[in-house]
Amino acid sequence: MIENLTANEDVIENNSEAAENLIMLSKNPFDINKADESLLLSLGFLKEVQIKEILAYKETYGPLINLHELQTLPSMNEQTFLWMKTCLTVQENYTDKNILRNIVGKEQSMLLVRYGVAPPNIPANWMGTGDKVSIRFQTSIPNKMRFGLSLEKDAGEQIKWNYAENYYVFDNINTYLHYMPSKKWKHITLGTQRLQFGQGVLMGAGFYAGKGSETITTLRKTGRGIIPVSSTTEYGRLFGISSTYQFTKQIAATVFYSRTKEDGGIDTLDNSPFVQSISETGYHRTATEIAKRKTILVQLIGYHTRFENRHFSIGHTCIYRTTSVDIEPVQTYYNQYYNHGKTFTGSSIDMQCHYQNMILFSEGAITAAGGKALLAGVMLALHRKADISFLYRNYSKDYVSPYAQAFGESSAVSNEKGLYIGFKIRPKKEWSIHAYADVFVFPWLRYRVHVPSSGEECFIKIEYKPTKKTSMYFQYRYEQKSWDITNTDLTLPATRQSSIVYFEHKVSILLTLRTRIQWGNYQTNGITTTGNLFAQDIIYKQRKYQVTLRWMWYDVDDYNARQYAYEPDVPYSFSIPAYTGKAMHPFVILKYNLFNNMDVWFKIGLTKPMLSAGSDATIFSTKSIYTGTWQMRFTF
Repeated sequence: MIENLTANEDVIENNSEAAENLIMLSKNPFDINKADESLLLSLGFLKEVQIKEILAYKETYGPLINLHELQTLPSMNEQTFLWMKTCLTVQENYTDKNILRNIVGKEQSMLLVRYGVAPPNIPANWMGTGDKVSIRFQTSIPNKMRFGLSLEKDAGEQIKWNYAENYYVFDNINTYLHYMPSKKWKHITLGTQRLQFGQGVLMGAGFYAGKGSETITTLRKTGRGIIPVSSTTEYGRLFGISSTYQFTKQIAATVFYSRTKEDGGIDTLDNSPFVQSISETGYHRTATEIAKRKTILVQLIGYHTRFENRHFSIGHTCIYRTTSVDIEPVQTYYNQYYNHGKTFTGSSIDMQCHYQNMILFSEGAITAAGGKALLAGVMLALHRKADISFLYRNYSKDYVSPYAQAFGESSAVSNEKGLYIGFKIRPKKEWSIHAYADVFVFPWLRYRVHVPSSGEECFIKIEYKPTKKTSMYFQYRYEQKSWDITNTDLTLPATRQSSIVYFEHKVSILLTLRTRIQWGNYQTNGITTTGNLFAQDIIYKQRKYQVTLRWMWYDVDDYNARQYAYEPDVPYSFSIPAYTGKAMHPFVILKYNLFNNMDVWFKIGLTKPMLSAGSDATIFSTKSIYTGTWQMRFTF
């Protein structure tokens, strides 16, 4: 689902946390009758009107007997319902006033333990062991409380207790308590969380598809508000307190405060400490990385107010951030407008309007440094079989928000103007066609581009589903952008083309086959590099066990021609790696149900490099790389 939603590599790489949460729900679906507003918002693909209709339906008609009842809702479409079926279910009615029984009974709780074996060769400068360990726990009382805790140690990191160095056994700890006191006092959230308001121009979080095969419904972001974080993410998270209060049926307000310690190497100039940037890797393996660990205190305070009625809503967001030391990036030709100093202040107004078969949405933001940003779009149903969308964005070169996550050519919401047009046509029940075109301009310089530049991108996906058991699609993407040519003063256009043919067939209830073929090329300065990939999946499911086999082969000339493909993994892991080089990459995933509430997964993989034609065998390494992971899940 994640891979189909987005075709933008930058967006894929920035969605790992949200995708991990969706995968968790898909492997352990939540009872729709016990799902509250915050859980439905956390899915990411549901819009406000759909959430309101679901909650109103349950309040009017009582608990759902079958999930298909939701297909009768006016705002529900086929694709959204299919996504819902992967994350939500209908369980038998169950009520118990005993809080303890609610917490530890009837699959309201889950404990997940994951272990990754150490690589064959461990770097000498790693301070910790080469294995990777993570533990996740979550529990809930429907419509009242949710609690989550995650502990993680990456390969090479240490396990130790040192209060002075902010070590509490595991290198990374995320935890939250999300409490819903009443209908008016909607929630109080303590701990790790993210914030999403409006279209994400000032403050965005959670899953966002960007430019992808769903060219209409995912274009507009849902104003989710507070998103509790129980994943193992280490960057961009907030840690503090937030609360939302509903003053009237139409007016609500959210306030929040966060205090976190981020990574960064502190330097000194004229006896004044400063950092060039805040590190985003989350790795603390070597002495150098450990020296940068949690050295910067970052505090954030702000509010969001909102007026909303049936067809119109408008909101205002204001944030103020301060750091314990100055942020002073090393001056280069492209980063002259990056944030400097200890403080950042930003404010935005967002709006949404529903009129008949049309939805308008927008957000405008401004910073204390004078940066301005505007995003405006419209989604229009031309016919029951045809939809169209338009989106315009204008982010000034001096607009830089550290929490922005909005539509754009890249993940940086800055220095960009563009116009996007998307189409979705369903000529017959079995066929659907998704397409978009996007043109954009970068008014200022960028990394590896020392002149103002422009680009264009187009995409088409033709999908055919003759039966419920069989589906296939063809996908093509073309992109052109300018880049500097290494060791020259030239800036030339570069084009990237990629194509995918995908086929899936459920032979029986037990056996599913998936075939994927993709190819592409990258051209610049008269040089063309190519990439090809083939993957065959065989999934066999029994009541007690499941086996997933993949045999994959790829031949990619260089990183510019890289090929992205979703790689199955143990549950709650999300990976769409970029494949380069030439290799065979088979792996097997085994799942076994030990008891009713306990599952065990094992994954073992091999990457076998292959010698390309014309390569010098004397300098080519054919060393195989083995990987292994095991995982246990308890539901109780």
